[in-house]
Amino acid sequence: MMRVGLKVELAGATWLAAVMAAALLLAGVLMRAGPALAQAPGNEPEKLVVPNFWDPRARMERPDPQEIGSIRFLTTEDFPPFSFRDRRGVLIGFNIDLIHAVCDILKIDCALQFRPFETLYATLIAGGGDAVIAGLNAGDAGPDVIVTAPYMKLPARFVIRRGTVFNPHDSSGGYFLGTVCGSTHAAFVARFFSDWRIACYPSLAVALAELREGRIIAVFGDALPSAFWLHGEMSDNCCAFAGGPYLDDRYFGPGLSIAVRKADRRLKTALDYALREVYRSGKYEEL
Repeated sequence: MMRVGLKVELAGATWLAAVMAAALLLAGVLMRAGPALAQAPGNEPEKLVVPNFWDPRARMERPDPQEIGSIRFLTTEDFPPFSFRDRRGVLIGFNIDLIHAVCDILKIDCALQFRPFETLYATLIAGGGDAVIAGLNAGDAGPDVIVTAPYMKLPARFVIRRGTVFNPHDSSGGYFLGTVCGSTHAAFVARFFSDWRIACYPSLAVALAELREGRIIAVFGDALPSAFWLHGEMSDNCCAFAGGPYLDDRYFGPGLSIAVRKADRRLKTALDYALREVYRSGKYEEL
């Protein structure tokens, strides 16, 4: 089981700014739906649309609360902006709010248990909890678990220096695009932006540092860690997102899901129902 995203250790105002930036990413960038390469080039504002990951034609009956009982959710407390503690020590984040919304829909009591990420899978299988919501990529689920429909997908984005004129479909200037060597983002660039000269780096942080120094024209990578970097001290406010977002299950995975034990298919069905109703009620957009 592999967590998607970035574990960060920041301090002071920088920490708060980075978390807020990632929250804005969830509220804005991730809400722009559409297939890869559907967005027009340029930096003009785009209409925000909440994506629907649930089939509106699927017939799903409301689960009986008495049959479901209470649900013990397993999560972590160090995964901003999904689940983390604020300065008062209160657990907050998108996943936490989503749990509350799901349990309200199902009209059941729910409990939160916090564990180190690397122990969540074993705790679930051993019966120490009923469901894991902690940045689980459905494509990396183990053989002993099943997962719900995705409740969020993390896009890829271009990052450029502020003031740069950048069109991802125009490589005529002979500049280099930066990406991480051997990554799915590098494969995506090679497939859809093959006319560009590509510079690959051992990590996204190294690529972004090269961009900050003006050695490359853009970096293509995971939008979530890029958002933390953009609003952290390391960027020195040099750069911004451009183009996209790009969503493609073949390259960037099927999205974040809730995991339950393989035998708990009734619970999976109930959670799928609740996630769809959270969306249909407008609560997902609010979150």
